[in-house]
Amino acid sequence: MSTSKSKAKYTETQSNLSENVSGIRVIREYVDSLVFALILAFFFKAFAAEAYLIPTGSMAPTLMGRHKDVFCEMCGYQFQVNASEESDDQLPAPLLDYDGTLLPLPRVVGGTCPQCRHTMYLGEDNVDHKNYRSFNGDRIFVNKSQFDFSNPRRWHVTVFRYPGKPQINYIKRLVGLENETVRIEHGDIFVKKDGNTEFEIQRKPLPQLLAMLRIIDDNNYVLPELHDVGWFDKWNNSPSGKWKRSEDFKSFSIDTNETNSNNSANSAQPNSPATNTHSNSEHWLEFSNIVPTSDDWFFLKQQRLPNTPQAATNPQLVTDFLSYNSGILRFPDRTGAIRLEPEIFFPIITRNGKSRNEHFCRQSTNGLGLNWVGDLAVSVKLKVQKTQGTFALSLVKGGIIFKCEIDLATGTATVAIDGHENLFEPATAQTPVKSKGNYKIMFCNIDEELRLIIDGKEINFGTKNRYDRLCIANKNNPLSRNRQPTLRDVKPVGIGVKDSAVVIEDIKVWRDMYYIACDEVNRSNCDLLDSPLNYVRNAYTVEEIERAVNRFFANPDYWKLLGQTRQVEFQLKRDQFLMLGDNSAKSKDSRLWTEDRIPHYVERNMLIGEAMYVYWPHGLRLFGSSWAIIPNFKKIRRIR
Repeated sequence: MSTSKSKAKYTETQSNLSENVSGIRVIREYVDSLVFALILAFFFKAFAAEAYLIPTGSMAPTLMGRHKDVFCEMCGYQFQVNASEESDDQLPAPLLDYDGTLLPLPRVVGGTCPQCRHTMYLGEDNVDHKNYRSFNGDRIFVNKSQFDFSNPRRWHVTVFRYPGKPQINYIKRLVGLENETVRIEHGDIFVKKDGNTEFEIQRKPLPQLLAMLRIIDDNNYVLPELHDVGWFDKWNNSPSGKWKRSEDFKSFSIDTNETNSNNSANSAQPNSPATNTHSNSEHWLEFSNIVPTSDDWFFLKQQRLPNTPQAATNPQLVTDFLSYNSGILRFPDRTGAIRLEPEIFFPIITRNGKSRNEHFCRQSTNGLGLNWVGDLAVSVKLKVQKTQGTFALSLVKGGIIFKCEIDLATGTATVAIDGHENLFEPATAQTPVKSKGNYKIMFCNIDEELRLIIDGKEINFGTKNRYDRLCIANKNNPLSRNRQPTLRDVKPVGIGVKDSAVVIEDIKVWRDMYYIACDEVNRSNCDLLDSPLNYVRNAYTVEEIERAVNRFFANPDYWKLLGQTRQVEFQLKRDQFLMLGDNSAKSKDSRLWTEDRIPHYVERNMLIGEAMYVYWPHGLRLFGSSWAIIPNFKKIRRIR
């Protein structure tokens, strides 16, 4: 009996010992795995890839620094507003009271929607008690081994050590390569390589082109209620009146064989003689760039027509306005008290029969776009109902109509410069648009090239769609780069149909990114030789400045110098590269480094790698709380 118990105890002891050894082995395996993972992570970080946090908005909206991410309370469009100034490290100096006490940081309390141009109040004391919190910047992965196997690439987003403080990493878009001279003019990049005598415009690859487009109008966020009070529609019929508008104003249809309908896309026209000339046999839907002022929105928000709508709603030229830069900052005064800014007042607002006091914002004068942008694009979702006739898109720059026409029976696309076929021979190519169905079509007039993208694929015209050779500055040259805009430019986009039936929706108008030509001497948000702000010398209040700038871009009497901009040049030698921020108006990049007494270039040994992915944009809130910890999969993206 004792022997049996001894054997059982021995067996139990062995079993426990075995379990302990097994447990120790499992723990050791976990520790070994963890150590190995940490070694791999260190190796990966040191030699392959590393994560970075974007602190500022110099690359916005491609990459976001600290910002507010809001939905417009009027049209519902989602947009971002820079909030980098809310961080200590972004202030030039601490905010101190007279006695040396540290004052609270400034707060962003307003921002302007790029779609409807309504300026929202975002302060914590808003009457609806909404929490418009600020989020930290994008977190990105950077490929640190990129330059071990290949040379730096133009237009790619690059991380490097700042030449003035090598311990600080910067991120910009690489636009200038070694052994070339880079010129910035009219918002575009031109390059003269060593040994050449002429500058050539630099065109963006399609992924970068699409990433650098900025929205002007997205018809998915149209406001039919504004039409009901008599406000002007941006999309209108040419005199034929064949286009019919859907009840929600988001789509349009046409059958050229049908008679006119009561829901045709006509409304009161803006007070402007501007019109684009097209063939009488084509039926056109035209876009007017109508930009409501803050005063207009004071009435429109209350579902009332402004007192002077015709004066306020003349269509305007497209400018380089960027909503990210439209933030209204609230600084505590020297007593630490909160005050209203000049852009904000507290009137009685009446909506839906209810009146209350609420904050109302005028657009910040720091965010006004002051440069005319003529490089535009239009995209539509096209539903072909009859495979006959033609579908066309047109874009205007400097009074010249650039046109793309697709034969719906054969799929042949033709790009041309209307009225200048003797200078530019129309170019043709085959497209898949030759049967009934849905097609996503984008037409671009950017970087002196006409580009057509259908269902995400660019149509190949060879080089026949390029017209830069016709843009030499000459007073007698109708396509000169220095030509000024005309009244056609306030209606810069057209959609036309001939002898067919189609439906269009998801209509968007875009502009190209505009690089402002400035250096340490001429630092400004405008590169015109005579700035629009020179026409507002007698305007002192926020209201007066906004009105004056709007009048400038709506009145052709002021446009004589719009085609004549400054130009700046930067020479690069071996192993030197030029870096510019996508947020050109708010970027401390190669153009301005000489202010810090450092050269305008980045040397090869200062390059770290190329930005690859935004792996963690700001998260989504958990159950409406302030914890933004849910992955925001929609905004996780490849960096272009």
